[in-house]
Amino acid sequence: MFGAKRSAAFNSAARADYYRGHLSGLTAHERHVKLVADYQAFYAPRGGGGAGGAAAEEKHTRHAAKLVETDLSALQAGHRFIRSEDDDREASWEARLAARYYQRLFKEYCIADLSRYKDSKLGLRWRTEREVVAGKGQFVCGTKGCDETAGLCSYEVNFAYSEAGERKQALVKLRVCPMCAYKLNYKREKEFRMATSGGGSEGGGRSGASKRGATSGDG
Repeated sequence: MFGAKRSAAFNSAARADYYRGHLSGLTAHERHVKLVADYQAFYAPRGGGGAGGAAAEEKHTRHAAKLVETDLSALQAGHRFIRSEDDDREASWEARLAARYYQRLFKEYCIADLSRYKDSKLGLRWRTEREVVAGKGQFVCGTKGCDETAGLCSYEVNFAYSEAGERKQALVKLRVCPMCAYKLNYKREKEFRMATSGGGSEGGGRSGASKRGATSGDG
């Protein structure tokens, strides 16, 4: 009992020391880059081990190259990094921190398709592995096809999706640039303009997004 408490206290002190020494002075984007790099260093297939290691490395490379922006690949990416208890037990605290951060990112942010925004149709999907690593949807506008990084705003959107044959819903973050934010709220803005100009309000529909405020970067 005493040993477990002492171990927990030691781990807590080690975490605080690690944060002060490695993360506290970094921006959100710099922390993202470091933690993703740590994850890949700890958990990516190693090149060693002869032919088996080389084959694993080649397989990993081929798999990464096949990632495409589809709902299916994004959902698969969200489940690719489940660790076993043995893996986490043997890993260092630094490795576990990187793994927890990496796994959390897959279902914290989403990608939006606003190509039919004038019809009030919003498409959402999870991010692919490549997008998570690049910060797409977190430090780069989360609208498909937009690479803007300035003035991003965070919105909470209701995302309905299927997982293991079960329908689920979750509030997820959508980070968009000012132009895409206008598209996201197009119908609401149009109704407001019509109401204030005396033209009345269009019926039907309401935006599923609520603004959380403009920030330089979540995380």
